[in-house]
This record gives sequence, C-alpha cells and structure tokens, in this order.
Amino acid sequence: MKSPDAGIPAIVTRGELRALLGVSETRSRDLAARVWVKVGRDRYDARASIAAHVADMGMEAKRSATPELDAEKLRLAREQADKLALANAKARGDLLDAADVAREWASVLRDVRAAVLAAPSRIGSRLPHLSAHDVGEIARELAAALSDLAEGKADDRD
Repeated sequence: MKSPDAGIPAIVTRGELRALLGVSETRSRDLAARVWVKVGRDRYDARASIAAHVADMGMEAKRSATPELDAEKLRLAREQADKLALANAKARGDLLDAADVAREWASVLRDVRAAVLAAPSRIGSRLPHLSAHDVGEIARELAAALSDLAEGKADDRD
C-alpha cells in the first residue's frame, strides 16, 4: 500500500509548493514568510509545510468564527443592503433629497408670504369704501399672523 504523500517530493521550491496548494503568488509569499517550513534558499520541507498550511487554515477559520466578527459582518451586510435599497428608491423616484425638498418648500412659503403681504393693497383697491386706516389694520393683522407662524406660535389672537 502506497503512502498518501508518496508522489510529493520531500523538498520543494516556493513555486512548486504554491502549485501543490493552489495559492496565488501573493498568498504564497505571505505563507512562505509566516507558515511554511523553510530548509534552504527557496527550499521548503513539503510535508511539514503542507501540515503547517492546513493547521494555519484551521486557525484562520477559528479566528473568523468569533461572535464579534460574525456580528460585525452581519451589521456590514445590513448597512450595504440599506445603502442599496436607498439607491434603488432614489433611482425609482420614490426618495427625495431632504435639501431639495427644503429648498422647494422655502420657495413655496416665500411666494405665500409675498401673496399674503400684497393682499391688503389688493383689497383696498377692490373695496374703495375701506379707509386707509382699515387697509392698514388688515395689513398689520396679516403681518402679525405671518410672524406668529414663523415663530411657531398658534394663532390665538382674537
């Protein structure tokens, strides 16, 4: 009966070990520095290096299986899903930018304010029987109402 590692040479180069284990060039440099068992210049003990590589993979699996890391990965996945959902909603037009909405409402309210403040003179020209004093009272009342609204006060004046 043949040994399972009968086809593997005892000493190999980093390139040969890399090919045996199927790792990238960059990963093989890291493993050569940290894990593989070096026996000379660009020479590695194949069996010992493979055993050390398998043990290192087990340690990586244990390190990545911590509850804190799992919770962080879950939080990250949720954040990425939220970001994608917001981007999709914005693309569909279901979501508006708050700054754009605020600018639009400010413009609408400026127009309303201008129309309310212009009302007394329009009323005075349509109703010529009102005295200048009456039109002035209407103007003061509307200005006070706008001022109360701007300060967040309810209209409780009678």
